[in-house]
Amino acid sequence: MRDRTYTIGRLGEICLDGVTVSNRHAELQVLNNEIYLTDLNSTNGTYLLNGEQKIPFQEGYVQADQQVLFGHSLWKVSDLLAAVGEAAPKGG
Repeated sequence: MRDRTYTIGRLGEICLDGVTVSNRHAELQVLNNEIYLTDLNSTNGTYLLNGEQKIPFQEGYVQADQQVLFGHSLWKVSDLLAAVGEAAPKGG
């Protein structure tokens, strides 16, 4: 993976559709083969899914197989990276 920062949202490099997704909803930073996710004070929030539990999330490191809700839009981190031509790190 290249060291890079991507904006996630309706107007981001990682473009997500949906009325519950903000124009600039979150930021995904790839650095030294680690993935750091930050909510950009989105209107409808960013949440990690742990089974059926929805956990409010502001910022921190995430794994490639982590499922994340942006408003009501559900994505796996590896699929977000794939959307911009990035492969998820091995073992993540």
